[in-house]
Amino acid sequence: MKGLLIFLGILLFLLLLPIGARVIYNEKGVTVQLVLGLIRFRIVPGKPKPPEDPAVKAEKKRKKKLAAQEKKKKKELKKLQTKEKPKKPKKKEPLGAKIKEFLPFVKLGLQALGDLRNLFTVHKLKLRITYGGGDAASAAMNYGVAWGICGAGMSLLTKALRIRRYDVEPVLDYDCKDTRIVADAVVTITLWRVFGYLFTYGFRAVKLLMDKKNAKKVKAVQHESSNP
Repeated sequence: MKGLLIFLGILLFLLLLPIGARVIYNEKGVTVQLVLGLIRFRIVPGKPKPPEDPAVKAEKKRKKKLAAQEKKKKKELKKLQTKEKPKKPKKKEPLGAKIKEFLPFVKLGLQALGDLRNLFTVHKLKLRITYGGGDAASAAMNYGVAWGICGAGMSLLTKALRIRRYDVEPVLDYDCKDTRIVADAVVTITLWRVFGYLFTYGFRAVKLLMDKKNAKKVKAVQHESSNP
């Protein structure tokens, strides 16, 4: 009993554990961290590789060249063989299912795409766009336009995604020669939500298939009864 409780506890922990990534973009480039709850591991950029021996590098290049040549020869040989073979007449492809029968699945697919956004949680979204440059008037105008875009954009984004905390605003700095951007976002997902999502729409898809099958049976019975 104790072992079962420990197993259920571990399973519940894994189902509720937030898994995701943190993406940072700044003057140093792109940094990607793997997020496991409160633990984070950097995966991009990776550890710098030691310098490769020139002789080993040259040998790898030579082997790669030989492999490419061999692949080209095989491709040319296959092309010649296909030319020699007589072409078989093409079979008429099946027309497929009636569009009327397929429409419920299209509708279900669109609903699934719409609910896909509920799987993700944006824990943190930080965006800074710094405007500057030699032309002070142009920088000030872009700064004003950016405020309007940020307001409207975040209004739409908060409705489309589950965002817990965000800090998005433009910055005006006349000392900055270029337009600069700094972004920092943490996005996670839990297995509990994934399984719930798959179960919900999997059940609905199976139900549609069963309803379709039952409708065909009813139609066949009615056809038999009308033609004794």
